[in-house]
Amino acid sequence: MKIFDFHTHIFPDELAGGFLERLATGMNITPYSNATLDGTIEVTKKAGIEGFLTLHIATNANQQSKVNDFAIATHKVGKCMAFGSVHPSSSEAVSELKRIHSAGLKGIKMHPDYQQFNLTDKNLYPIYDACSQLGLMILFHAGHQPAFMDVLRGTIPEIKQISKDFPKLTFIGAHFGGLMLADEVAEELAGKAKVYLDTSASVGVVSIETATKIVQRHGAENILFGSDCPWGEPKAHVEFVDRLKITDRERELIYYGNAERLLDKIF
Repeated sequence: MKIFDFHTHIFPDELAGGFLERLATGMNITPYSNATLDGTIEVTKKAGIEGFLTLHIATNANQQSKVNDFAIATHKVGKCMAFGSVHPSSSEAVSELKRIHSAGLKGIKMHPDYQQFNLTDKNLYPIYDACSQLGLMILFHAGHQPAFMDVLRGTIPEIKQISKDFPKLTFIGAHFGGLMLADEVAEELAGKAKVYLDTSASVGVVSIETATKIVQRHGAENILFGSDCPWGEPKAHVEFVDRLKITDRERELIYYGNAERLLDKIF
C-alpha cells in the first residue's frame, strides 16, 4: 500500500541544526530526524513512505519571501512536495500567494501560535479569499501547541466558522483537527465541518478508539496521513494508522488516495 506523508518539516541544511535545537528545547521534545531534506528522505523511506509534503511557516512578515524561496526550491526534488507560507501582517501576502501559485505549489501552511492570530481574525479573510480564488489549500495547526500552552488558538468553533465562511476553500486541520483535543474533535467537529484532518502528532496522544471514531464520523475520504516529522516518528505513525479499526480501502484513502486527489497526481 502506497504511503504519502502530508505533514513534515524541513529547513535549509545550514540552518537545520540551530532551528532544531531551539524548537526542540521550546517544546521539550526529541526530534526523529535532522530536519534536512536528505534526512527526511532517509527517515521516511525507512518507514515505507514513498513521498512527503514539507510545510513551512513564515514567522514574521519580512521572512516570508525567503521561506517561500526555500519551499519553491525544494518542491518536487525527489519525492518531496512543498507548501509555502504567508504572514498575516504582511502587506504583500496576497501577491506572495500569487507567486506561490505560479511556482506550482498547491497550498500554504499557517500557524496560529507562531504567527499570533486566531483563525477567525478578519485580517486573515483577504488571505482566505485569495487562496480560494487561486485554488490554494491552507493547512493550519489546530489545537494546543506545546510551546504556547497558556493560550489556545485554532479552536473547534473557529474551524467550523471559517469552513462555513469559505465553502470553496480547502482547509486542512493538523493533528486530527485539534492537538490534545481528540475527544472534543470526535464529538464536536468530526462530520460537522467541511475540513480535512491529518493524523500528525497522534502517537501517544490519541487513543486508537478515539482516532477510529473520528475517521468513522468524519469519513476516511477526509483524512490525510501525516507524521509531523521531525517531531513525530514516521514509522510509529504508520503503525498507528495500521492499528485503526477501519477497512483496507479506508486506510488506502488515508495513506495515499486523498493526498493524490488533492495534490493532483503526486509523482
